[in-house]
Amino acid sequence: MSSMHMPWYARVVFTAGRPLVLVAALVMSVPGEIRMAELAGWHGWTTWLMPVCVSAYAACAAVISDIRRRAKAPGRVTATIGAGAALGLALSAQVVAHLIDRGYMATSAILVAAVSAVPPLVVAHMLHMAAMPAAEVTAAEQMRELEETATYLAGELAEALDLAGRQLVAKSHGILNEYEELSAAADELAAELDEIADELTGDLAEAERAEQKPRQKGAARKAVPLAVVKSTVASMQAKGEKVTGETLAERLGCSKRSGYRYLGEVRAA
Repeated sequence: MSSMHMPWYARVVFTAGRPLVLVAALVMSVPGEIRMAELAGWHGWTTWLMPVCVSAYAACAAVISDIRRRAKAPGRVTATIGAGAALGLALSAQVVAHLIDRGYMATSAILVAAVSAVPPLVVAHMLHMAAMPAAEVTAAEQMRELEETATYLAGELAEALDLAGRQLVAKSHGILNEYEELSAAADELAAELDEIADELTGDLAEAERAEQKPRQKGAARKAVPLAVVKSTVASMQAKGEKVTGETLAERLGCSKRSGYRYLGEVRAA
């Protein structure tokens, strides 16, 4: 159950209760362990070190054992054994101390020897656990994690570069296609301009030749009305004929020069 689903009093007990109980249990273990140190022959301030060698050592061994078990590190078996031995030692110290104080048991050479052996055994086991860290396993795991991370990053980088390359190629193809379309449109426009220029050149040449021809003798022809010219141009356009000064002159029966002039008047109107 997560703390967010707990009522407030349960969260208080869950958060503050565990360290409070731990401190209380350690404090209550101190008198019995000091009594055991006195029975073994220690005096003065050194007797206060026995709780460290028993209760504190049991707590440390339990934590170290759990950490190494979770990490699957070397020394987890001996740490677990040491944690169990430390717990048994702490329990025995409390029970024996209270039995002696209440007169149910008396001290003996075996008891003194057992209590006197506690500090060196604790030192030996702590040094043993310190000498067998999880450095090798941790280094191997870190190396494996680094290799996996490097492989993953290399794959991600390759995918990113491949995607960027495909996008760049697609953009270049798009630009090339647009350039080709613009080039084709420019060619078409240039061809149309050439055709228009050729038509204008031809019309101008015909007009110049018409002006250079001598006028025929006789009376001048009567001008064709503008309405007739417009009607003739509309009729030619409806039939799909090409309307130029020369063709218009042929339809109206006038000179080419007059045809060009009539055509200009129609366009101006």
